[in-house]
Amino acid sequence: MGGNLNTWGHQSKQMGFYEYGLSPFQQKLFKGFFNPGASKLMKRTGRQLLFIGPPFVLFYGLASWADSKFEQNHRKAGHSSAGGH
Repeated sequence: MGGNLNTWGHQSKQMGFYEYGLSPFQQKLFKGFFNPGASKLMKRTGRQLLFIGPPFVLFYGLASWADSKFEQNHRKAGHSSAGGH
């Protein structure tokens, strides 16, 4: 063991093998994130909201109404008012 501590990580030698690395501190994390493509994506998504929004609101309202009706019919008072046994 012992020896020089400067050789840490260089225990084995390989011939013809080269490895390159880049420190995380040298990378550009958001490179290309704020470019014209992001604004185009937002514009296209905004245009599609007119087609996606109304059916979503309609079916969300329908599901909420059905849940409340289900809960009402499974209460004792709701069960008797619906003409149950």
